Amino acid sequence: MIVTDLRSIFSKRNIELFDVTSSFIYYAEEKNENGHHELFILEYNRSTRKERLITNYTLEDPTFVEHMFAFENTIVIVLENGSNSMWLIEADKLTGNELNRRKVVCTGTFRNCMALDSSHLLIYMGPDEANAAMFKQYSEITGCECLCYLYDMKKNVKHFVKNPLIAKLGISNMRKTNAQGRDYLILLDPFGDEDIKKSYYDEQRWISADIRDNVWLCELSRLEAELESGVENISKKCIASADIKGLARYMGIDGDKVFFRAKEFRTGNEKLCSYDIALGKISVETGLEIAEHNDPLYVVEEKPFTMFALRKNGEGIYVKGVVNSNADLSFAPELGSFMTCMDGRYVITKNTKEESGVKNTLYRIYDSVMKKSESYNCNCYISGNTLVLY
Repeated sequence: MIVTDLRSIFSKRNIELFDVTSSFIYYAEEKNENGHHELFILEYNRSTRKERLITNYTLEDPTFVEHMFAFENTIVIVLENGSNSMWLIEADKLTGNELNRRKVVCTGTFRNCMALDSSHLLIYMGPDEANAAMFKQYSEITGCECLCYLYDMKKNVKHFVKNPLIAKLGISNMRKTNAQGRDYLILLDPFGDEDIKKSYYDEQRWISADIRDNVWLCELSRLEAELESGVENISKKCIASADIKGLARYMGIDGDKVFFRAKEFRTGNEKLCSYDIALGKISVETGLEIAEHNDPLYVVEEKPFTMFALRKNGEGIYVKGVVNSNADLSFAPELGSFMTCMDGRYVITKNTKEESGVKNTLYRIYDSVMKKSESYNCNCYISGNTLVLY
């Protein structure tokens, strides 16, 4: 475990971390200087422990919300205030020079966005008063609440996404990964939550619809080309699926493997499975015990994928590493809610209390070997084997 303590640097500063690498930490800071609302993009060098200003912008509209996306050589910034327009800025990561600045106008009101790579941005727009009738008709035809656009940042061209799956899922159901040097987009297409699907299974004799969970895999460059060409049907591969008789739910990514949980409703049997992108095959990683009275509780880190089983025992909470962890330890529940365990030794917990409408979060690092813990009343950011306190 690597702990990077930035509390002395970030004391009383309004900052937001958006990228942590092995060498640098990138973050945005907002300030009000001389009556102007300023946005600063900064870099912290983990070796020299020095902070460097990359670039800054004066925000004409103080209600702007920033969306930051970091790539190898550039940082993409989207500034929006929930209207039908947004500013898109591309800055050089090293020099801070502005490579691109565009005002992008779409139909509707801004909902969300996601940079697929350093050149392409997915933009989701929801209904507004001026276009309410059009959105209603669109929803009735497609079943999609939002319009989706693919914006080419290099060519300054906006493409309406005709594929209903991309428009329906939204960015919360998309994950990016790289396998064998190729970029992929994973599309998570579950049918409701687990209880809803189980209720349909219990009453399946009344149901004729195809009730199914799917996890799809798309090669990113091909997907972008298809969306730009305006096709409705995209090239995708189903890597996990379950009909009304069970579940197939995404869990996380580790290297070339995509992990998912498979469950059969009839028997209650659950398994953790993986799909190897390079080999193109599914494997069963381990069986999962049927939880009775919430015992055991499985906790996962999505990327890189790690899985823990938690049980109550005489010493408090027992933690056992299931996948990608050799944890075998216990900690007192008074330390807080389990977040993760690093190096099979250090338990990270979180305890949030609300007093007079103000939330106060306390993080703890418990050393299971030395049997001692340290508390931190600050923000916490976990990235792989790095814990950032700020």
